[in-house]
This record gives sequence, C-alpha cells and structure tokens, in this order.
Amino acid sequence: MSESVPEAAPESFVKVGKIKDAHGIRGELFVLLFAGEADWLTKMKDLRLVKESSELPPQFFSVKSARFHKNGMIVKTNEIKDRNQAESLKGLVLEIPEAFLVSKPGEAIFLREILGFEVFNDGVLVGPIVKFSSNTAQDLLVVKAAHAEVEIPYVKAFTKKVDYKNRKIEMTLPKGLIGDDDEPVVRDGQNDALADEHDDDDGTDA
Repeated sequence: MSESVPEAAPESFVKVGKIKDAHGIRGELFVLLFAGEADWLTKMKDLRLVKESSELPPQFFSVKSARFHKNGMIVKTNEIKDRNQAESLKGLVLEIPEAFLVSKPGEAIFLREILGFEVFNDGVLVGPIVKFSSNTAQDLLVVKAAHAEVEIPYVKAFTKKVDYKNRKIEMTLPKGLIGDDDEPVVRDGQNDALADEHDDDDGTDA
C-alpha cells in the first residue's frame, strides 16, 4: 500500500494596499499602500488583486515596472494597456504572500513581525502591541496599556532589546510619555528611526 503524501499548507496572503486610481493614459495603476511603505517591492512579480468582502477568485497581472509615489506606488503591468482598463480595477485590494513580510537573519525586521509583542518600560509591563501608526518621521507602536492605548515611538533611543523568543520589547521611556494624562511626545534629538535587524539569537540588542 502506498503511503499518502500530506498536502502542503495553503499559502497565506496579506492585504497591503488598494487600487486608488488609474495613473496616466497607458494603463498604469496608483496603488495606495496601507503602511505607506513596501520593502517587499522587489519581490513582487505579479499583482494579486481581490475584491473586498467577496469570495470571487483573485485576478493576476504580471508586473512590468513599479516605483514608489507619494504614499503608494505606480505599477505598470504587461496586460493593462490603457486608462479605461486601469480604471475598471479601482477599489480592488492588493495582496502579497505573507512570506514577503518575514525578515531573514541580518535583514531589517518588518513591523508586522512584532505585532502582539509585550512592551516593558524599565522592567514594568506596559502592554501588548495591538497595531502601528506613524507621525511621518517615525513608526509608532500602539500599545494597549492599562488606562488607554498609547503611541510609543519605535526608535533606538528608547529601545534596549527586542526578544523574539519571548515576544517582548524592553524599553526605557521618557517620564510622562505613557502617563494617564500626557500625550505621547518625542524629545528633541531622539527621533532617529529604529533599524532593528533580525537575529538568530534569543534577543536582539538595539
């Protein structure tokens, strides 16, 4: 009797943008990026477009060129030739393989990889990261603290260690940054964006 071969796990996809409009007259698409960035851009060989709240199968278009533009990107495909075709795709959502958002050792991490990590301020638990935001200059961790959701700048000046094994981030935050009444602020000279790198070790020193 032959042994059955287990089926491969289905590939997972992540929604990262939406077709906002046509760009120009030659079929280019303006894709609004939800995170405002696309470090995975060079990996994208095809556009996988789906309709929100629909069970319809995705549409695929091969990418001829792609470039950043404002808070999104301009994409030219081999199949879409004119503005009318491009406009017919407005509102469709761009999905990419989840594997595009997983960093390798030595690479800068993707924020999505630390979603759910617990943030500690000098050893005291603040709360879990529930989402991300931005103040244009920096990435912000949105942390669910005991009293409210607080925004914490994800910068080297505040970050002591990222512990991947235990899913926590150790920080030292300025007094008042996460207080009940104070709005999160960034002190002068502490706005260098964090460029953590993924490490095979249990934790990564910032």
